[in-house]
Amino acid sequence: MEQHQSQVNQHLNTSASHIIRRKLYENGGKAIVYSLQGKAYEIRAEADDNAFTCDELPIKPPYEYRVFDIIVDLLERQGGKARKGMGRNFRLGEGHCTEDTIVGAIGLYYAGKKPGESVYDPVFVLAAVLDWAGIAHNRRGYLELTASYQAARQSERNSTK
Repeated sequence: MEQHQSQVNQHLNTSASHIIRRKLYENGGKAIVYSLQGKAYEIRAEADDNAFTCDELPIKPPYEYRVFDIIVDLLERQGGKARKGMGRNFRLGEGHCTEDTIVGAIGLYYAGKKPGESVYDPVFVLAAVLDWAGIAHNRRGYLELTASYQAARQSERNSTK
């Protein structure tokens, strides 16, 4: 029974939201993450245990950790790699803001936006957080799941069969 419970907990521990929440709390509820250009962003855990804030993401309510699961789902659907996209110059479903981009997936699946609506582009901070957590490499124009994270997810899938 104990071993089964451990496997269940391991299964839950590979979600991006869980990993990031845990790492943030292990760091006292805040962490500094870095963009590709080396710009530092401070992320802070919210008291409700479901969300985090960053001064560069001035939205209300703050982003919930589940946004990272949406990004990872997209990356996995696309073989471990996806374009970041651009929400600043395009509306959802247009140009570089389609549902196969990270910004488009966030707009559609997290924010509940409809095609043709404007979306907020938080990818610059969210990509830095995923990189800091060891989940995805933050590359110029795209994100790519790390080999270690992919292996953990595959192990999780194999253990639940």
